[in-house]
Amino acid sequence: MNEKIVKTLARQPKLTPDLIRTICKKRAGLDVIVKSKDMGNCNGFEVFSVDTSVYLTERPISFYTKKFHRVTNMQTRSIEIGTPMPQYIGQGNLDKQLFEIYNSPNPKEAADKWLLDIFSIDLATAYFNKYLSVSNCFKDYKTIIFEAIEAFYMGMDHIAIMSLMPVFEAGLRNVQEQVLDIKSGNVSAKEFERGLKQQILLWGRRLVEDYSWYPGKGYNSEIEIEFFTQINPQCDVINAFRIYFNQVLYKPSDNQGSGFNRHLIVHLLMNDFNEPSNFVRIFLALTNVTFIESLYNQDVPFTWQGIDDKDRGLGNYVRFVSKEFGDPRCKLLNKLGISHYNLAV
Repeated sequence: MNEKIVKTLARQPKLTPDLIRTICKKRAGLDVIVKSKDMGNCNGFEVFSVDTSVYLTERPISFYTKKFHRVTNMQTRSIEIGTPMPQYIGQGNLDKQLFEIYNSPNPKEAADKWLLDIFSIDLATAYFNKYLSVSNCFKDYKTIIFEAIEAFYMGMDHIAIMSLMPVFEAGLRNVQEQVLDIKSGNVSAKEFERGLKQQILLWGRRLVEDYSWYPGKGYNSEIEIEFFTQINPQCDVINAFRIYFNQVLYKPSDNQGSGFNRHLIVHLLMNDFNEPSNFVRIFLALTNVTFIESLYNQDVPFTWQGIDDKDRGLGNYVRFVSKEFGDPRCKLLNKLGISHYNLAV
């Protein structure tokens, strides 16, 4: 089956087995076998001729992109509020919460409050125990990460946020070398994004390697990525982080903007280091990096594993230091005029 016939089929607004057989017979004199096969969100067909097999979606990929919820879609919607996707929240619930945020009088303030509301002590310790401590990209920095958790819940938001920034960049550098096979020492935004795209393509192609053609193959890598994000959750999550990395964290800064941008924070060009919810943003960004690593490190789970007794035990310790040391500290520093902690939070 030649590529011209396949692309003619792919351009149809909706394919059926009869239509596929008719076009192949009339245009190329081919008798083909058509079998229905759904992949992820995509309804489609395997089409077999004498010497080849192809995979065709029932409708163009753009149809599935508009119709189905993906992490990629929600991440794109969240660019304005600078929030990476929390993978422990179901997509339906997350979609509802984003709708409420964007329909509030002040979406940025609503997003900041929402992030603090959904990020509990036990959640932080569960991610610490199950993901960050076993990650090859982050385990060397686990003491810093835990001290940042302690600091955050003791009211030391500023130091907690600033301490995780170099940890995040170290994790990016490690995943760049260990997973993306990019050997440059520092993180290059352009190279890192290129590496993420290549990883999506490599992972997705494993699922369709038996087909001589599928949407995007050999002619459009962006369509190929769109297809893979529809049929594979890992590709979807990595692509969402690619968007967040490119359009939020490492977006080129003119020093006049705002939002969660690592350049503005690290160089103290804006007051974003002063916003407590930015600790949640950077912490969630760390977890997104571990999801990339999970493709090749079996010790790091891809799906959310929940909170167990070990996590709660560690959380109880954090609650203790927060109550016994954090509250008196914040009250004293407020009284001395050094800080302006919101003790109602």
